[in-house]
Amino acid sequence: MHLNLVRFSDFGTISRYSALFGEDAVIVAGPGPAAGHVKGPALASSPGIIPCSILEGPGSAVPRKSADKGFVVAVRGSSPESCAWAANSKGVDLLLQPFSTEKCFLDIQTANVLRDRAVFVGVLFSDFLESDGFRQAQLFKNAAMCVKLCASAGTKILLLSGARSWQQMRASKDLSSFGVMLGMGKEDALRAVRGNAEEFAGRFT
Repeated sequence: MHLNLVRFSDFGTISRYSALFGEDAVIVAGPGPAAGHVKGPALASSPGIIPCSILEGPGSAVPRKSADKGFVVAVRGSSPESCAWAANSKGVDLLLQPFSTEKCFLDIQTANVLRDRAVFVGVLFSDFLESDGFRQAQLFKNAAMCVKLCASAGTKILLLSGARSWQQMRASKDLSSFGVMLGMGKEDALRAVRGNAEEFAGRFT
């Protein structure tokens, strides 16, 4: 199973490049409630697309899922409070990018709760493409700390492109190499783009 996450909604382009990269499913993420940005004909005509609603953290309303659980609820890990809220809120599936150029917002206690509640941590490659110089070095440093904490806690990681356009989409082999750059062992990096991806996608497909 190859899974990716993108942050744009040109479904023709997503489908074309996903087929090129051999992806089985793509999470199409955007802000707001219940992933309304991917409902209707676009979703129906794009097999393998899983809608995703990205929440900002404390104070956000977690959308209620239908019986088929056909969409992902993600939280942007932009602060320690957002990470803790994601870990403790019912209905959250994915914590995205719990670090920045300034610091890692995840701690071992929160990572333990994420593990126990089966909330995955998503690391988005596109943010690294959008930074350079010292800021990129700091982003790598804090992402590596996040990866290490997740490994210590047994929290499952997904390595995802997070692409905002087709130019930022990447194949799973590139994402696993990215994981190795963050300090993951080769097998752990492969698991983050294959085994973990299969387990996660199985909730929604």
